[in-house]
Amino acid sequence: MMLKEISKYWTSSSEGYDKVIQTQFRSKKTIKLWKRLLTDGIGERDRQKVLDVGTGPGFFSILLSQMGHLPTAVDASQGMIQRAKSNFDRYGFKLQAYVADAADLNAEADNSFDAVVCRDVVWTLPDPQKAYTEWFRILKPGGALIIFDGNYMYKERRSLFRRLWYTLSWTLILITERRIRQRSSEDKSLLSGLPFIHVLRPEADEQALMKAGFHTIDTRRNFIPARALPLNYLKYGYQNVNRFMIIAKKE
Repeated sequence: MMLKEISKYWTSSSEGYDKVIQTQFRSKKTIKLWKRLLTDGIGERDRQKVLDVGTGPGFFSILLSQMGHLPTAVDASQGMIQRAKSNFDRYGFKLQAYVADAADLNAEADNSFDAVVCRDVVWTLPDPQKAYTEWFRILKPGGALIIFDGNYMYKERRSLFRRLWYTLSWTLILITERRIRQRSSEDKSLLSGLPFIHVLRPEADEQALMKAGFHTIDTRRNFIPARALPLNYLKYGYQNVNRFMIIAKKE
């Protein structure tokens, strides 16, 4: 039931998130940065088979295709998959994309992907441990899981400085992305039931990954420094203390 409600939430948010990625695609510096981060995770070898979990409007799948890889896109939200397919057509890629539960990828065989990637997905999952175990299953030996996420909503108390920064962020997002960035009280109530907003991350992820079978785990905090993307920092930098990147290898 929780997954169904979360999927509805992301479907209702799909237009806003599509505006985010269109803004990112207009910035060559942003695209270059994300491609470098993805390469850090999956390595230099080309034509890798990659599962883009929680693809949203398809940002990573498009980047991976441009980099010469072979992505498959999945998302629990029908609305997000529709956006992704539209963007794949727009950018000239014919990619497999389908609706699926990140923690139950029964359409995918064991040891079948070179890499699994996701951005801001794990915090929204009703069962992150089950998802990590499933991603371990579908990775080939030597494959990599690359997670970009944050300790969002965890003990959310904002100082005056952070409240002012949030107001600036809200204004800049409205101007540059043409969307209003806010959650209703119903949305906040729904999200408050998610398990990974009540634990300290990435420490909880590291424990869950080891339990799933991963033993080589590289965690990086603040993986987008302010100087790399100054406007992005003004819009989202108040979250940086909470953001992290994890590269986990299946041995």
